[in-house]
Amino acid sequence: MIGVISENTDDFAVREFFQLFKTQWESYVPGRSYDLVISTAGEIPPGLNSGAVAIYSSRKSLVDSEIGSIPHGTQQNVWLDFKGAKFPLYGKASAFESAERPLLHSNGRSDILAFEVTRASNLIVRVGYDLFEEVAFLLSKGQPAGNAHIPTLEFHIAFLRSIMAGAEIPFVEILSSPSGYEFVVCLTHDVDFTGIREHKFDSTMWGFLYRALAGSFVNALQGRESWSKCWNNWRAALSLPLVHLGLMEDFWLEFDRFREIEKGMGSTFFFIPFRNRPGMRGSRPAPDRRAAKYDLFKIKEQILDLAENGCEVGLHGIDAWEDPGKALVERSRICEITEQGEIGIRMHWLYFDENSPRVLEEAGFSYDSTFGYNDAVGFRGGTAQVHCLAPSKSLLELPLGLQDTALFYPDRMNLSESEAMDACRNLMRQTAQFGGVLTINWHTRSLSPERLWGEFYGRLLGEIKKYRVWFTTAQKAVDWFRARRVLCFEQVTFTVDGVRLKITGVPDVNHPFVMRIHHAKAGRFAESVTSSSKPAYTDVPWKGETELTLIQTELSRV
Repeated sequence: MIGVISENTDDFAVREFFQLFKTQWESYVPGRSYDLVISTAGEIPPGLNSGAVAIYSSRKSLVDSEIGSIPHGTQQNVWLDFKGAKFPLYGKASAFESAERPLLHSNGRSDILAFEVTRASNLIVRVGYDLFEEVAFLLSKGQPAGNAHIPTLEFHIAFLRSIMAGAEIPFVEILSSPSGYEFVVCLTHDVDFTGIREHKFDSTMWGFLYRALAGSFVNALQGRESWSKCWNNWRAALSLPLVHLGLMEDFWLEFDRFREIEKGMGSTFFFIPFRNRPGMRGSRPAPDRRAAKYDLFKIKEQILDLAENGCEVGLHGIDAWEDPGKALVERSRICEITEQGEIGIRMHWLYFDENSPRVLEEAGFSYDSTFGYNDAVGFRGGTAQVHCLAPSKSLLELPLGLQDTALFYPDRMNLSESEAMDACRNLMRQTAQFGGVLTINWHTRSLSPERLWGEFYGRLLGEIKKYRVWFTTAQKAVDWFRARRVLCFEQVTFTVDGVRLKITGVPDVNHPFVMRIHHAKAGRFAESVTSSSKPAYTDVPWKGETELTLIQTELSRV
């Protein structure tokens, strides 16, 4: 059991951290026995009944004098080196002058940011930053785009695990991926356009012609795309008059192609509720080009066809992010067509601010999937797990990990296809290592001229299939994580014979959870985060038993 001492023990960041690191914990109760106590208050309480304590604080405290290492000054923008992996700190940090057993370094290993020491049979781990301040930042503002590729919050969890392993503390956690899978994949599609025929002599049409003719030719000359793609774009541009006359099919209508490529993988489509509404950005109107040209009710049959074939339909919101009343109106437009009880949302152009989670929660959305990047791919909140964003309490955030336009647009990452695939592979490796959901946004227009990113999308799906993944809709992924959040360890008792568990809030799920049982004699710190040595834990698929006893021989067979 972990006991937590925080200056605000009802802090959102504390509770959310232990929804991500799903293990047994509680706010510290004086006199109660704990395996580990985490304190961000900077002090060890009198009468502490715990074999190990981890003090996370950048401030000087009485403990520092007792253990003989005083933090010097405070720093900002510190990078930590943890078992060969580097990740950033966003709040204040303090380094220590010396330590017998350093655990974390910074600034090219010249500074010690965490160390351990034994005093009076107690293991004390002193860390020079506030863990929960870091969590609060990540789950509110999020990382800058330059650090998007780093699962920072997961590294904080990994470091705490290593503290527990180093102290030889046995514990149980519930992993963030279903049994039998390395991670979950949600294929999502923002429906910004449903046909180029809707655009006559406007900026969208002229922009298409410029990029299809001049832009494609320049890209082919530079080797950034093939001449066959260039020719396909030219042919589409030249056919535009016939498309507008109704003599040729509209090449921006791609719902059937997505169903063919994805073959029942359960994708999610986000539709804009009103045509010709660019919406607002604060007190000023959003750019006119943000407005959609399609009418939701004119494509009702196509929307219902998607839903009947295993796809999910969600809202691509206009003003829902900042106005509860408008959020309700926009939500009702989707409900009117689909008659769904639960509706998820992703904001158009990823408009969002610190009040949006509360606004969307108040409007009754089941989840949001806006927290990502327009100009990067990766982990905005430092994790791929479904989580809450402050100040919401029930609205869950399905983090957006990968977006096509972020990869390829010239004013964003502007990657070649080989560079883009490397970035995607890195994201897959990180998600497979730490678990969670890889949420992909491939716009419905992106299979079509002038983008022609369909071939790349097919290869991307092929790369993903090399892992053991669960392809599912956004709502089903969120439902699985919501069920995981309800679980609570009422009792975890390790004995010489094994471990006894009692768990409350057991839900009915199609994909079982995995309990990872960390053994008492885990040994000292592993050499690296991705160490290939034999793990000091046992994974047990758990199908929902409220009470479970695993004896040592059973654990050794799993």
